Amino acid sequence: MTEKLWDYLVIHVNFEPGKNSDSKTDNLELATEKLQGSLSPEYLQKEFPQQFKKKSPTVHPSKQLEGFLKRCGNEGWKLKTTERVGGLLMFIFMKPKIFIAESQNDQKINNVK
Repeated sequence: MTEKLWDYLVIHVNFEPGKNSDSKTDNLELATEKLQGSLSPEYLQKEFPQQFKKKSPTVHPSKQLEGFLKRCGNEGWKLKTTERVGGLLMFIFMKPKIFIAESQNDQKINNVK
């Protein structure tokens, strides 16, 4: 009887509830507040572009996750469960192990028996 064996893939998903603000934007607003409004956010972005880059539009996290899950599915991985380990969210995938076919010599020997 052949025993079914499994491959596993464990992925840590970086998710922090309530933390969806951009630090560059936050720093810009903080700098404006510290200067008591004497320099506008627009001026700071213009004069200090490396420190206060404009936020480029990003893909929503749900769409990012959907794309990731589709890629895993296309590679044969099935999402088995999600688990919290301490403060970390883990996605656990599994798929049957794939074995390389027996060598031709082994097949010939088995056929002779």
